[in-house]
Amino acid sequence: MARCWAGFASLGAGLVHVAAFREHLDHWLPAGIFFAVTAFVQIGWGLAALARDRAPYPLTFIALNIGVVALWAVTRTTGLPTGPEAGAAEPVGTADGLCMVLQGLIVMSLLVAVGTARTAAPPGARTTDTGRPRPARFLVGLAAGAVVMSALATPAMAATEAGKYARSHGDHGESGDSPRR
Repeated sequence: MARCWAGFASLGAGLVHVAAFREHLDHWLPAGIFFAVTAFVQIGWGLAALARDRAPYPLTFIALNIGVVALWAVTRTTGLPTGPEAGAAEPVGTADGLCMVLQGLIVMSLLVAVGTARTAAPPGARTTDTGRPRPARFLVGLAAGAVVMSALATPAMAATEAGKYARSHGDHGESGDSPRR
């Protein structure tokens, strides 16, 4: 379960980085590259974590996410030492704040997953009295993780420059006179 939650959180954080990529690329090339690489790694890792029985390289991914959170903290407190706004702290925004929550959830979920893997009972120990696995409990937890991560990632992406291009489901063009089907 913790591996799946980490996977969902990683997908969410990666999508937020995709949504913020262009804005950072237009501002400063190295920042854009950093966002693109971070997005690629987080989305790829999230997909791998959801597709496998174990989280891939959990300790490495914990360290990477802690590094990104630490870099974000520097940009919000003292500012980067280089770049177009060297030494200027950036304000905390909705997108980056929620993305940091997602990255914190990645780290916490992976710590739980690593701890659970080390203390796991032998196969078959997590069963009902009849010896059958508890799929309903797992599916409820899985769905809850997907909902929580989506509830964090969606407003974060909407708060980025890319979110300005979103349209409501009822919009059918600028004039609103597009035919309905």
